[in-house]
Amino acid sequence: MAAADTVYLVRHAEKQPQGQDPALSVCGKQRADALADSLAGVKLAAVYVTPYQRTQQTAAAVAKQQQLDITPYDPRQPEVLVQQLKALSQPALVVGHSNTVPQLVELLSGIAMAPLTEQDYDLLYQVKLTAPISVRISRQNFRCR
Repeated sequence: MAAADTVYLVRHAEKQPQGQDPALSVCGKQRADALADSLAGVKLAAVYVTPYQRTQQTAAAVAKQQQLDITPYDPRQPEVLVQQLKALSQPALVVGHSNTVPQLVELLSGIAMAPLTEQDYDLLYQVKLTAPISVRISRQNFRCR
Protein backbone atom coordinates (compact mmCIF):
# COMPACT_ATOMS: atom_id res chain seq x y z
CA MET A 1 0.00 0.00 0.00
CA ALA A 2 1.35 3.44 -0.88
CA ALA A 3 2.05 5.98 1.80
CA ALA A 4 0.53 9.46 1.91
CA ASP A 5 3.79 10.89 0.62
CA THR A 6 3.61 9.28 -2.81
CA VAL A 7 2.88 10.82 -6.20
CA TYR A 8 2.28 8.73 -9.31
CA LEU A 9 3.02 10.34 -12.66
CA VAL A 10 2.29 9.03 -16.11
CA ARG A 11 2.27 10.36 -19.64
CA HIS A 12 -1.11 10.34 -21.37
CA ALA A 13 -1.94 7.16 -23.27
CA GLU A 14 -1.73 6.72 -27.03
CA LYS A 15 -3.55 9.44 -28.97
CA GLN A 16 -5.12 9.82 -32.38
CA PRO A 17 -2.47 10.79 -34.96
CA GLN A 18 -3.93 14.15 -35.97
CA GLY A 19 -5.67 17.18 -34.56
CA GLN A 20 -4.87 20.13 -32.31
CA ASP A 21 -6.26 18.38 -29.21
CA PRO A 22 -6.49 14.70 -30.22
CA ALA A 23 -8.51 12.13 -28.32
CA LEU A 24 -7.11 8.78 -27.25
CA SER A 25 -6.82 5.99 -29.79
CA VAL A 26 -8.39 2.58 -29.18
CA CYS A 27 -5.07 1.42 -27.70
CA GLY A 28 -4.94 4.56 -25.57
CA LYS A 29 -8.37 3.86 -24.10
CA GLN A 30 -7.31 0.30 -23.27
CA ARG A 31 -4.12 1.61 -21.65
CA ALA A 32 -6.16 4.09 -19.57
CA ASP A 33 -8.29 1.19 -18.29
CA ALA A 34 -5.13 -0.79 -17.51
CA LEU A 35 -3.79 2.18 -15.54
CA ALA A 36 -6.95 2.21 -13.44
CA ASP A 37 -6.52 -1.51 -12.78
CA SER A 38 -2.89 -1.05 -11.74
CA LEU A 39 -3.80 1.73 -9.27
CA ALA A 40 -6.93 0.03 -7.91
CA GLY A 41 -5.20 -0.85 -4.63
CA VAL A 42 -3.97 2.71 -4.03
CA LYS A 43 -6.33 5.16 -2.32
CA LEU A 44 -5.70 8.44 -4.13
CA ALA A 45 -6.50 11.90 -2.78
CA ALA A 46 -6.51 13.61 -6.17
CA VAL A 47 -6.08 13.21 -9.91
CA TYR A 48 -4.41 16.06 -11.82
CA VAL A 49 -4.43 16.55 -15.60
CA THR A 50 -3.50 19.20 -18.13
CA PRO A 51 -6.34 20.90 -20.04
CA TYR A 52 -6.07 18.50 -23.00
CA GLN A 53 -8.52 15.74 -23.78
CA ARG A 54 -5.79 13.07 -24.04
CA THR A 55 -4.72 13.60 -20.41
CA GLN A 56 -8.32 13.88 -19.22
CA GLN A 57 -9.29 10.67 -21.01
CA THR A 58 -6.23 8.86 -19.63
CA ALA A 59 -7.21 9.83 -16.08
CA ALA A 60 -10.97 9.26 -16.45
CA ALA A 61 -11.03 5.54 -15.57
CA VAL A 62 -8.85 6.09 -12.48
CA ALA A 63 -10.97 9.04 -11.31
CA LYS A 64 -14.21 7.13 -11.85
CA GLN A 65 -12.93 4.04 -10.05
CA GLN A 66 -11.70 6.14 -7.09
CA GLN A 67 -14.76 8.44 -7.13
CA LEU A 68 -12.59 11.54 -7.54
CA ASP A 69 -12.97 14.70 -9.57
CA ILE A 70 -10.31 15.42 -12.15
CA THR A 71 -8.38 18.57 -11.24
CA PRO A 72 -6.80 20.56 -14.09
CA TYR A 73 -3.33 22.06 -13.76
CA ASP A 74 -1.35 24.42 -15.96
CA PRO A 75 1.65 22.56 -17.45
CA ARG A 76 3.39 25.94 -17.89
CA GLN A 77 3.42 26.41 -14.09
CA PRO A 78 4.81 23.13 -12.73
CA GLU A 79 5.95 24.71 -9.46
CA VAL A 80 2.31 25.48 -8.55
CA LEU A 81 1.35 21.83 -9.02
CA VAL A 82 4.37 20.63 -7.03
CA GLN A 83 3.27 22.77 -4.05
CA GLN A 84 -0.27 21.36 -4.28
CA LEU A 85 1.07 17.80 -4.40
CA LYS A 86 3.35 18.29 -1.41
CA ALA A 87 0.40 19.56 0.64
CA LEU A 88 -1.70 16.41 0.14
CA SER A 89 -2.16 13.83 2.88
CA GLN A 90 -2.71 10.87 0.52
CA PRO A 91 -1.17 9.72 -2.78
CA ALA A 92 -2.06 11.51 -6.02
CA LEU A 93 -1.93 10.78 -9.74
CA VAL A 94 -0.64 13.28 -12.29
CA VAL A 95 -1.21 12.72 -16.01
CA GLY A 96 1.04 14.83 -18.19
CA HIS A 97 2.99 14.81 -21.43
CA SER A 98 6.35 13.55 -22.71
CA ASN A 99 7.90 16.96 -22.04
CA THR A 100 6.28 17.59 -18.62
CA VAL A 101 6.34 14.29 -16.71
CA PRO A 102 10.16 14.01 -16.39
CA GLN A 103 10.30 17.70 -15.39
CA LEU A 104 7.68 17.18 -12.66
CA VAL A 105 9.43 14.07 -11.35
CA GLU A 106 12.67 16.05 -11.12
CA LEU A 107 10.97 19.01 -9.38
CA LEU A 108 9.37 16.65 -6.85
CA SER A 109 12.44 14.53 -6.17
CA GLY A 110 15.52 16.52 -7.14
CA ILE A 111 16.56 13.48 -9.18
CA ALA A 112 17.30 14.08 -12.89
CA MET A 113 15.14 12.07 -15.29
CA ALA A 114 15.78 10.99 -18.87
CA PRO A 115 13.49 12.63 -21.42
CA LEU A 116 10.58 10.64 -22.84
CA THR A 117 10.30 9.89 -26.54
CA GLU A 118 7.10 10.09 -28.54
CA GLN A 119 6.85 6.28 -28.21
CA ASP A 120 7.07 6.18 -24.38
CA TYR A 121 3.56 5.52 -23.11
CA ASP A 122 4.14 2.72 -20.62
CA LEU A 123 6.24 4.31 -17.85
CA LEU A 124 4.67 4.87 -14.44
CA TYR A 125 6.74 7.00 -12.07
CA GLN A 126 6.26 6.62 -8.32
CA VAL A 127 7.87 9.44 -6.34
CA LYS A 128 8.26 9.05 -2.59
CA LEU A 129 8.47 12.54 -1.08
CA THR A 130 9.80 11.81 2.42
CA ALA A 131 13.45 11.17 3.22
CA PRO A 132 15.06 9.35 1.67
CA ILE A 133 13.33 10.73 -1.42
CA SER A 134 13.17 8.12 -4.17
CA VAL A 135 11.80 7.54 -7.64
CA ARG A 136 10.64 4.15 -8.82
CA ILE A 137 9.91 3.73 -12.51
CA SER A 138 7.89 0.75 -13.65
CA ARG A 139 6.61 -0.33 -17.02
CA GLN A 140 2.89 -0.85 -17.24
CA ASN A 141 2.26 -4.46 -18.08
CA PHE A 142 -0.01 -3.76 -21.03
CA ARG A 143 -0.27 -4.86 -24.64
CA CYS A 144 -2.79 -3.35 -27.01
CA ARG A 145 -5.42 -5.86 -28.07
